Amino acid sequence: MHLKNKKPYLLIILAIIAADQLSKWLIVKFLPLESTRDVVKGFFRLWHVRNSGAVWGFFSGHDGGWVPKLITALAITALLIVAFFFLRADRRARLELASYAFILGGALGNITDRLRLGYVVDFLDAYIKSWHWPTFNAADSCITIGVLLLALSMWRGKCTPS
Repeated sequence: MHLKNKKPYLLIILAIIAADQLSKWLIVKFLPLESTRDVVKGFFRLWHVRNSGAVWGFFSGHDGGWVPKLITALAITALLIVAFFFLRADRRARLELASYAFILGGALGNITDRLRLGYVVDFLDAYIKSWHWPTFNAADSCITIGVLLLALSMWRGKCTPS
């Protein structure tokens, strides 16, 4: 378990964290809380919200209680598990390493919010009429991409054996 030959993936992680935190900072600075801006009318908008809950806002509305602390602890635990697999992955398993980098970068972006603010800044809102996908952010997108890449790597049989 080491970081030898994994520097490009560490750069991906850092770039994702930086892009995520910059995008959230821009939203907080230029779009008041609960405000919206249409990007593609009737389909996609920016909507500045706070998510103190888990994925897709489950268990939100528990600001300052034990629920956000538990969610943060679970997120850190998941992060450590993914980091273990990242460190263990063979340097030749590029797709697997890229998937872990996307997951780690996204997770660290959201954990940074949770530790710093007590909630995650979400702002990407996809919808059609009254149907809305749960509001999300750049970190969430990177986690999703990472999970899809990991599934592809597993499907192709290219993951590091257990």
